[in-house]
Amino acid sequence: MLLLLISVSACGSGSGTAGSPLTSPPSTSVTAADPETGDPAWVTGRVTTGSQPCGILGAAGKIWVSDLGNDDLVSVDPRTMHVGPAVEVGAKPCGLAFGAGSIWVEDYGSAEVTRVSATTGAVQHTYGVGLSPYDVTFASGAAWVTNYADGTVSRVDAATSRVTTIRTGGTPIGIAPAGGLIWVGLGPAGIAAIDPHTGAVVHRLHTRGPAGWTAYDGGVVWVNAGDVVLRIAGASGRVLDRFPVGSQPEDGSVVDGVTWIPDADGTLRRLGGGVSSEPLSSGVGNPFVLAGYRGQVWVVDFTGTDVVRIDPSRIG
Repeated sequence: MLLLLISVSACGSGSGTAGSPLTSPPSTSVTAADPETGDPAWVTGRVTTGSQPCGILGAAGKIWVSDLGNDDLVSVDPRTMHVGPAVEVGAKPCGLAFGAGSIWVEDYGSAEVTRVSATTGAVQHTYGVGLSPYDVTFASGAAWVTNYADGTVSRVDAATSRVTTIRTGGTPIGIAPAGGLIWVGLGPAGIAAIDPHTGAVVHRLHTRGPAGWTAYDGGVVWVNAGDVVLRIAGASGRVLDRFPVGSQPEDGSVVDGVTWIPDADGTLRRLGGGVSSEPLSSGVGNPFVLAGYRGQVWVVDFTGTDVVRIDPSRIG
């Protein structure tokens, strides 16, 4: 699937062209952690997926990666690191979600969401959403999409294909379900929570810094706000904790109870117990988005072509 202004620029800077044919799947290369690679010991695998890997997700036995520069979606075998055939989606794809047996791909450059079968890899449907869609999640039978450029969230019903528009204001960025609500980072406008049943905005939180990316774990949502990450009770909106992070935090995730936050400077931080860890090398230039799957952490390099696999047990 961002410092906020840098992230906005990154999402819009891909070189891919909507609808361009793909003549062959991306090349692959696998590298185990080794002194010759320069990777830290906790990087246990590296694979090339395509130009500007942007979103990443572990689901249905695979790691799914959207390549913003290639306008495609690929799957990676988490054990062998083999990359499957490319699936052409919309322009400048990034954010990914899993639900109703499908991978939902946010297409930033074409104002669409593409639905792809997690079983066959076939495109099932393409839905028009708002301007500059930025992130996507799945909850309550629908895909929820933030539309950065028009201050809205789109709800795409998985059963009926109906698209509903919810006005939030601000510049919607990250989106996540927690505590029975849908939480959205709105940039300088703070944070909003949407009731998934009525579509009403039921909470608004002001933040000192612009609110951006989100992560979630059951009843708790984590939201980047400037150079801190807020831990928020999903049902009530009460701020439970604040964690200082780097100056350019990007799109993190909760993996086995540990919250991981990447930074545009190439580092990762782990949050928990009221403490933000010292920064760790991610092994890539810009770890724009990370995801957890089966105890491993997977990180894209938005400035390059690679995805790396991290084994948390190897970190001292």
